Amino acid sequence: MNTQKYTFQNLFGNSFNFDDKEIILNKIEIPIIQRDYAQGRKNKKVARIRERFLDALYNAIVNQKEITLDFVYGDISSDGVLTPLDGQQRLTTLFLLHWYIAKKENIDKSNYDFLKNFSYAVRFSSRDFCQELIDYSPDFSNQFLSTKLKDQPWYPYEWKNDPTIQSMLVMIDAIHQKFNHSPNLWKPLVEKELINFYFLPLNQMGLTDDLYIKMNSRGKPLTTFEHFKAEFEEIVQNVSEELSKEINHKFDIEWTDMLFPYRGDNNIVDDEFMRYFHFISDIISYKEGLELEKDEFKLAKKLYSKENPDAKKHIKYLINSFDCWYNVDIDQFFKKYFTDDTYEPDKVKIYQQELNIFKEACDNYGIVTGRIRKFPLNKFLLLYSINTYLQNKYEISEEQFTRRLRILRNLIWNSQDEIREDRMKNLLSESKKIITTGIIPVSEKGDLGYNVNQKNEEVNKIKWVSDNENRKEELFKLEDNTLLKGNISVIGLENNSNFNKFEKLFKNCQKDNINRALLSIGDYSQKISWRYQIGSQNIDSVWFDLFHPTKKRKGFENTKKILNELLSKLDENNISNAVLENIINNYLDNSNTPKDWRYYIIKYPTMRKGNYGMYYWNDKENKNYELIMMNTEKSIVGRNWNIFLYTLYHLPEFSGKLSLGDYAYQGDKLIINDSGIEIDCLNDRYVIKNEEEIKEFPIKQENGIDIEDRIEVGKKLLENLINNNTGTQHSI
Repeated sequence: MNTQKYTFQNLFGNSFNFDDKEIILNKIEIPIIQRDYAQGRKNKKVARIRERFLDALYNAIVNQKEITLDFVYGDISSDGVLTPLDGQQRLTTLFLLHWYIAKKENIDKSNYDFLKNFSYAVRFSSRDFCQELIDYSPDFSNQFLSTKLKDQPWYPYEWKNDPTIQSMLVMIDAIHQKFNHSPNLWKPLVEKELINFYFLPLNQMGLTDDLYIKMNSRGKPLTTFEHFKAEFEEIVQNVSEELSKEINHKFDIEWTDMLFPYRGDNNIVDDEFMRYFHFISDIISYKEGLELEKDEFKLAKKLYSKENPDAKKHIKYLINSFDCWYNVDIDQFFKKYFTDDTYEPDKVKIYQQELNIFKEACDNYGIVTGRIRKFPLNKFLLLYSINTYLQNKYEISEEQFTRRLRILRNLIWNSQDEIREDRMKNLLSESKKIITTGIIPVSEKGDLGYNVNQKNEEVNKIKWVSDNENRKEELFKLEDNTLLKGNISVIGLENNSNFNKFEKLFKNCQKDNINRALLSIGDYSQKISWRYQIGSQNIDSVWFDLFHPTKKRKGFENTKKILNELLSKLDENNISNAVLENIINNYLDNSNTPKDWRYYIIKYPTMRKGNYGMYYWNDKENKNYELIMMNTEKSIVGRNWNIFLYTLYHLPEFSGKLSLGDYAYQGDKLIINDSGIEIDCLNDRYVIKNEEEIKEFPIKQENGIDIEDRIEVGKKLLENLINNNTGTQHSI
């Protein structure tokens, strides 16, 4: 069915043909099933939309600039009554605007008599208000017309409960504020037809509620999109008529089709469009060094209006950023180039189940919970890089794109400290250069882009792959490991014989055994401020941090040395828990093995119970046995234990006989129940305290290293104390 433009006035009296029968539209009636008029609601979001919409109407009438308010859909009954399916809000506002201008300019009643044919069937009160309004002439000297309206004898008190009437009153006041000082508005409004819309009559004769519900299932909530679209099209038109026509067409067809698979629960793409629009606009803002603007109306003027000298360039970039996804099977695109948690040749692992980050942007861009972005900056850079490829894909081969995408994945995932808003201009510039040329920009003077160490690693990888083309999949598989995420510094290209071994070690073996095997070779711990970290039994992020030099921890090079030493001992074809346990047992059974703190942590499982592999020494160099195991990652205030007292406490033979607090740093000691006896373990001795009596039991050492197992010593000491304990306090 053909559609054409109409104004609010000339819609009345127009004839429409259905099945060779001519019907004249003589009335508009908002149906019972429709929701209340909402453009006059008092919340902030609606107030902003109301202001924008009235601005657009004012600009059309006062500045003589035509505006088209999208489509109005509706059914016309056999007796000529239009029941709007979509457009109730706009039609109601136009009804109020025509009433206001007619009354303000004392227009002859015959010229606005058509207003009587607009009515609400939602409530009798709404219908009656519209009719009473037409006969009422307000005092325009009042600041708020609604005040006097509510004082009229025909306005019952109960109407305060009608949300449509209350919303209309707010809109009347808003119209008054906007148009009160502008004369001669009736002619441009009515005769020049400057405010119009497309009308699509539906040839269902006698619309049932079921059909109405089916056709209006989206419910069309009052969103900013409708108003934004009209204003944005006008902004672009002032810059370029040609670009405006292109955008108008693509808004309704190509871009809607492209976004439709990602529509929300309301079955429309308004929100998804606006999120992607903000994403593209933020790219432009970052590149131009401009502050981000959250208000889409202000944003449109800031970047795309004639006030910006680069507006035309920005508009073209916006168009290209939408167009580049059109005719692309977006979901399949991401499945082709990305993988979630497994390595696949010619794909890049992104460590999450949702591969379609375009969809993520449409769903989440700009949403912040607390201080957490639902679409963070690392994904921002990744999606920008993909957009850049799509806009230049005829100059970049698929093989080049996959390789460059991998490089960018590595840089993004290993530049956590560098990826922040004040560096985005440089980060975007570097991303574009890598995607379009394959060149990694590295400055000897340093720069404000991606992590310099990671960029140097990527440069070295390119050379290594060039020299070892037949082994590149080994490198890529290693990069994709969840514990490395692109950074292989902890192994190093020089230790490439260990690439596959690392993969198999963490795939085949328990992390607790890996931790013990590493400790059997040396102290691979890393210092973080005042605490030390080794591997964790269950938390992968602990290992990730240990393996990444970007964390800038003291001890990384030693971790690398010890890891490669362990890997060098392993047979690539025989890496298992049994092999590691053999290494561990040989270490523990060797009489020459020093019984330092590593020995104890390797031997006793309870000393590895802390969640994060985090330990604290007050004086590691001189008192390395005075060691506290932390249960938290960063705070000594959390639960923590002296590892030797904690191990004694958990020995099965002492079950129910001992007590131990959870705060060794605060001074908690091991206590024999019902005795008052306290036991402490210091660097070279046990200390037993009973009331005022203190006794020390030295641990045999040579050069500050135990030559007897202090757990065995403590065990015998406890057995004697418990056996001698009669339940009353006594001398030691």
